[in-house]
Formats: sequence, C-alpha cells, structure tokens
Amino acid sequence: MFFSLSSIRKPKQEFNLLHLETQEYYFLSLKVSLHNNNEIRGKLHICSRSLVFQPNQPKLPMIKMKYSNNLIMKILRNIDTKTMNQIMSIKWTPSLLMEDIDSLDINQLYQHFKRDKNNELLDRLYKIQSRTANQQYTIMFLRVDKLFVINRNPISPYITETCDENIVFSISQSNSKQNIVRFLKLYQGLTQAEDENSFINTIINTTLNEAMNEHRAQSSQQGLKIELAVKCKLIKPEGIIYGLFSIQRDEGIKYIPLINSPKGKILMWQLTDIKFFLKYTYMFKQIGLEIWFFNKKRSILLVFEDIQQLETVYKYLIRKTTKNQITSITIDKLTELWVNGNLSNFDYLMSLNTFSSRSFCDLSAYPVFPWVISEYNDKTFDLSSPEFFRDLSRPVGALNKHRLQKYKQSYQDQLKNQKNNNNNDMIPYIYPTHYSSPGTVVYYLIRKIPEFVIKLQNGVFGPTDRIFRGIDSTWYTTLNLHADSKELIPEFYSLDPDFLINCDKLELGMTQEGEIIDDAIIPPWANSMTDFLLKMRMALESDYVSSQLPKWIDLIFGCKTRGDEAVKQDNLFYPYTYAENVNWNQCRTSIEKQALETQVAEFGQVPIQLFNSNHPNRKLKIYSTLRQQQQQQQQQQQLNSSSQRNLQINDVQQDSQNKDYVTCLQNQVSSLQWENEKLKFNLDTIKQELQFQKIETFNSQYDQEEIDKKGQDLMSDDSLYQQIKI
Repeated sequence: MFFSLSSIRKPKQEFNLLHLETQEYYFLSLKVSLHNNNEIRGKLHICSRSLVFQPNQPKLPMIKMKYSNNLIMKILRNIDTKTMNQIMSIKWTPSLLMEDIDSLDINQLYQHFKRDKNNELLDRLYKIQSRTANQQYTIMFLRVDKLFVINRNPISPYITETCDENIVFSISQSNSKQNIVRFLKLYQGLTQAEDENSFINTIINTTLNEAMNEHRAQSSQQGLKIELAVKCKLIKPEGIIYGLFSIQRDEGIKYIPLINSPKGKILMWQLTDIKFFLKYTYMFKQIGLEIWFFNKKRSILLVFEDIQQLETVYKYLIRKTTKNQITSITIDKLTELWVNGNLSNFDYLMSLNTFSSRSFCDLSAYPVFPWVISEYNDKTFDLSSPEFFRDLSRPVGALNKHRLQKYKQSYQDQLKNQKNNNNNDMIPYIYPTHYSSPGTVVYYLIRKIPEFVIKLQNGVFGPTDRIFRGIDSTWYTTLNLHADSKELIPEFYSLDPDFLINCDKLELGMTQEGEIIDDAIIPPWANSMTDFLLKMRMALESDYVSSQLPKWIDLIFGCKTRGDEAVKQDNLFYPYTYAENVNWNQCRTSIEKQALETQVAEFGQVPIQLFNSNHPNRKLKIYSTLRQQQQQQQQQQQLNSSSQRNLQINDVQQDSQNKDYVTCLQNQVSSLQWENEKLKFNLDTIKQELQFQKIETFNSQYDQEEIDKKGQDLMSDDSLYQQIKI
C-alpha cells in the first residue's frame, strides 16, 4: 500500500529547526567569522528568540545566545586587527555598553579596563583554527550573560555556560547589502518589540506578500503563466516552514520556502510525479493536503490559510491529474480487502491512520499502533497462547483495573463538580494523558533523533527514569504509572531497528541502579533487534490479533471513540483532544490562540472517526487452543497403530520443520529485500550529498575569489546604515 512509507528521517549535523525552542522561528543567516585570537568561519543565524553561531566545521559546537539573557549588540566599521583585539580584551561595564562605541577611544579604554584573562570559554570551545589576517573589518560586538553550547558530534544536551567574555564576529564581504540591512532590522525589532507574536506575524505576512508580488513579476518577465499561486505552510516533523505553493504552465509545481527554512531549497515536481493526494485535517482544521510522489519515499503535507484555498488547489489537481493519481480508494474498499484477507494488518492500520489525518509529517498527529503482546519478560515466544497477547478490547489505560478505579473515581468527582457548579463548560474526562502525543513519539525515537527530545525538554534529555530504556520497562510503566497510557508507533512493526540502537553513542545517563542506558533492552524471546521487530510483526499479523483487532479499531477510529459508548468502554480523554470541543473562533487574542494551539499540538489528538458501527470481523481461522491440539492428537492415536502413529508423527514433525524453514527463508528474503532498498536509497542520498558538497565548495571558493579580485570593502558603504543604527 502507498501509505506504508519511510518514517522520520535523521537530520544532518547542522543547524536546523530542532535547535530552536517551541514557537521560535528562523529568519536569516549571515556569513561571519568568530574572532578569538583565531578565526572561526561560519554562519550567524537570527531567530525570533536567539542568535545561533554555526561553525563551518561539523565537529565544532554551535553556540546559542538568547535575547532574554541580556544580549547586547554593537556594530563597528573599519576596525583593524589591533583594535579588534583590544575590544575583545576590554572589561565592558554596563555604563560603557550604553555608550556609542564609535565615539569612544578604544585605545584609552584598553589601557584602563584591560582584563586579566581573556576569552577562556571561547578558547576552550574552539582551540585550533586559522590565524586572523591583518585587515579592515566590519565587526559585530556582542555581550550576553549565558551561552548555550550545542555539541554535534556526538549530540548531547545543551551545556549552559556563564559568559563574561566579549564575543566579536566579523561580517563577511560576500553577504549582500540587502541581507545585512534586513538582519540588523530584524534584530532591532525582535529585541525591542513589546508583543513578540504580533511582530513575528507582521514579519511573516510582509515577507509572504512581498515574495508573492516578486514571484508574479518574475514569472511575467520570463513569459511564464502562473496557473495557481497561494501562501501555505509545509509541515515537517522538525517544524513549520512558511512559503508559496505555485503551479506554472510547463514548469510544474514549486514550493518556495521563505520563513523557517535554513536551507531555503525550492522544492519542484511535475504533475506526473504525483502518485496520490488526500485532504488532511491539521490541528482540527480541514485545511491540509497530503501528497505522495512516485519518486519519493516520503509524502509532503501542505496547510493552507483557509478551506477556500484548499478547495482551489484540490480541484485544480483533480482536473490536471489522471484517475490513477486521484485516490479512489475508500474506507469501505480497504475494509473489504482486509476482511477478505487481501490486506495485512500493518497496511490496514497504516491506511486507517492516513484516512484519519495522521501522518509521519505531523508530529502532533503521528500514526498510532497498538501494543499486541503482553509478555516481554519471558524466553518463550508463544503465538498459540491467548495469554501471550494484550486485551485489545480495552483501552491501554484500562488494562490495570486498580489504576482504572482511580481514574473513574476522578471522573465521578468531576461530574459532581459540574452538577454542583452548574458549569456545562467543564467537560469531565477519565484519562489525564493521551495514548499518542509528540512526547510519546520522541520518547520512542530518542536514539534515532535525540534532537526531538532536547527541543521538547528545553535543552536536556530529561530525568533518566523518563528515557526509553527497553520494552519490558516501558510496558510496565504504561500499565502502572498514573500519567502514562501510551500506545506504540509503526516503527515497532517495521524491519528497521535503527531507533532501538544507540548508533551515535549518546550519553543517555544512568539508572538509579547504576545501569548505563545504551541500546534499548529487548525481551528474552528475541535474539536480536531485527529478530525482535520481526516477531513483533508476526504477532501483529497473527490470527489471534486479526480476530481481536476490530475491537481496538472501534476504540481508536470507530464507534467507541466518543459519546456514551466511550464512557461505557472507559475510553474518554481530556476534552481538547477531541475536534468537536475545539472552537478556534472563540480565541479573542493571540495569547488565547497560542495557548489552544499548544494544547492541541503537544497533548494529543483523538483521530477522526472513520466508522459509526462496530468494525466487521476478519474471515479467518483462529489459532487452535492447546486443548484442541491435544484432542486432535488423542483422536489420531486411536485411529492408528503404534508404528503407523510414530511414522505419521515423524511426517508431521518433518512437515512442520519444512514449513518453519520455508517461513524462516521467506522472512530472511524479505529482510534482505528491505535492506537492499535501504542501501539503494542511502546510495542515492550519498550521491546527492556529494554533489551538494561540490557545489557548496565551488560557491565558497568563488565568493572568496570575487572578493580578492574586487579588493573592496562593501562594509564601508555608508548606505547600508542609513536606515538603522545599532
């Protein structure tokens, strides 16, 4: 099925949206050099709450400077190497920083306020670099109380350092005048704005409107007809990118990223590249569109400003694409395929997730899969025993009866308070946490993408008792902790164990028992990580699970997700996890809207209801119980003589061994095919990265050659600073 695509891709070791706080935005970068006796070339990224310096060398750490930590910036032009070293060595007092540095006598200040020790912190972070050349600079002088050190090799939680040092960047001459002025204006606005949200929204809207006008003008000059152009957002697991979605005649589809896109790479496709497309409900708003392509392993998720824009794009794609590209598959057809045994449990669950607007692109509504096994501490893997499986007729939060009683008591107390206070706005609920949320997803993926956890936990991995240690311990906490009722994610039923293995040698901490947390601990019935995933998949596809799966579907996607049925089945969650309880029109201020967005995005969403009645059962033969097997053996013993019986038993055993051997070979072939596809994809990715690195190297060399040829200092142009004074 086309829904079974690759999950989240591991990010590269460079600046990306995962290095920002929640609700923080990236705007622009300048090429700079950090000076500290040596020169460290890199990029300075301006974001809505911080500046981030990224050295060109991946092994060197990045440093983050937050505006909230008393960040002060001064711009000085035509500074020689000696003066720059003096500026770095002066002990700047608050009163001196308030002065206009251009009017100060740097040499005199250096004589009176020379520091005994200079830039020990930066010396420690950046030890071996090229020496600073003797030339004229335009410098950016910074002071900040704290630095947040972001190590990239290996990835680790941020290191907070008290900073009493002078940070000096020289601005590269290869930056355009327009970018420099925009950078300085952004800094001035972001640090002085009274309402951060209003200022950011103004920047986004202004940037998008100007880009739209420029895009139309350029297309007109080039003789290209724009069939369709709208403002929209590209939803990715690491963040939201603002840009333009454009369709031009003979040019195909473009997505032009403008805000929150460090790479700024324009995405391009032809209409014939589209495989399928479906409408998507994003944050309980019906304004999204998910598109799959023939030549891509991952879909893209676009979110438009309103439903009218969505309909315009959707109808255009319907007109321009073939019937094969339009998703004619319906829920009824998928269910019929599954009922008749023509669709695997995995593919069916992925399909249901997709039709209920759950996507690998959307961390707030990630695909959800059930726990199906209940025994993770035994050496025996027994798919013939019903006790080996989890009760799929009950929500995971209701599997522990003692804990459920506490939940239901809290629910009854809420009902009494609602009645006594005559407050219908207070909607009672049973479970305080949801079975699927961004926190759940990043918990499982900490070894594959630790940046997710670091971002969600504000720069740290969090307490070691909340880190995903292993399957058995996670199943235990899911059953017993008060605020834990999480289900699984599709990765547990795939064949790629990279999310279980600590490939990057992350220092995840130590348990209270003194055990170092490394690879995820798998059950004794699994011989390896791959064997564990293979057996998890076997359990998911077993006859027993197939017979019970409709009951779980009723709880997650069906008739028991809401209303009286949800109450009867102990399947009621916090009110704002349901679309019908979220009214965006009631938000009167930007603060109220942001609070509701945070609730919906971070604390779970009940999937869109797909079925209004009980899900039909699958047409299959359920595994025989152990007693039935014993009865069959007794009957066979009565019908045959002792010698014939022994012969038949040997034949049965041989046949069983042959079947097991064939099954094992089939599993190995499937695994090898999967690995082959991964190798092909990785090879293509490596080729693209090598080509990109060649282009980057050429551009860097070209920039430096152009500067050497011209021999002029663009920073000395007074026109750059007529509009702004810092």
